[in-house]
Amino acid sequence: MVAFDNNWKTPLGVYEKAIEELRNARTELQETQNNFLVTVQTLQTEIQTLKSQLRETQEKLETSEQITTETKSYLSQATDEIENLKAMLNEPQANTQIIQELAEIKAQISQLQTHIQQPEQQPILQSLSNLQLQLSQLTDELTLISHASGMDYRNLQQLLSAQNWQDADKETYSLMLKISEREDKGWLDDGEIRKIPRYDLHIINQLWVKYSGGKFGFSIQKQIFQDHKQFTARCGWIENIATNELIKYEDYNFTLDAHRGHLPSTPRIVGLGFKNSKEITHRLNIFYSRY
Repeated sequence: MVAFDNNWKTPLGVYEKAIEELRNARTELQETQNNFLVTVQTLQTEIQTLKSQLRETQEKLETSEQITTETKSYLSQATDEIENLKAMLNEPQANTQIIQELAEIKAQISQLQTHIQQPEQQPILQSLSNLQLQLSQLTDELTLISHASGMDYRNLQQLLSAQNWQDADKETYSLMLKISEREDKGWLDDGEIRKIPRYDLHIINQLWVKYSGGKFGFSIQKQIFQDHKQFTARCGWIENIATNELIKYEDYNFTLDAHRGHLPSTPRIVGLGFKNSKEITHRLNIFYSRY
């Protein structure tokens, strides 16, 4: 037993002990090498991922810089273009062309806005939004100046937006007399009704329909005129149904509680005072055929 315990002290025992230690060292070295290879592979994968992310970031930055540069250039050009278009506002015949150009500019701005995503581009995005607002305001202004007659409907728009129905009605009456150069007569005869530019009637109607929520306007009156025999009664213009006597202007209802189609006061525009029913139908038929 003692001889066995002391065996490692013999030359053979020392040799076997050394071999065993070498084997253990070799195993540990192999495990270390394997772990190192795994670590290297992991690092290589992470490095490749980082390189890929870096390339994507660089591409985004390059694209962002390009968009920023192009957008700034476009903003400058668009601003100059708007100033040029504003200078043409006093030329009614050019309105249609200007409106088309404004629509094209607005479409291009909308397309640019979809590419503005980086936080540092927010000032540019705000500039584009401001430019869009200017374009919308300019478009509204242009659509309220008739290229057919040169008449300016901006005051009518302001009155209607404020729901000042009576002053808006008076403005409508005044504008239509001016278009026809009938201010001295105070109403439109058959011939003048036939000469009214359809474009102007369209502007006036659109404003009335828009701000009354579809309750007032020439197109609303025309619908009632086509669908009902008692047209003037439906619009609230009749004082006495038995005699078809129309109400006086001061008795009109200048509120949204009025009959549908009550305004504008078309009978006043076309000179229908206390007329018989046949003349009322005849004159209004001419008028609504223009719309």
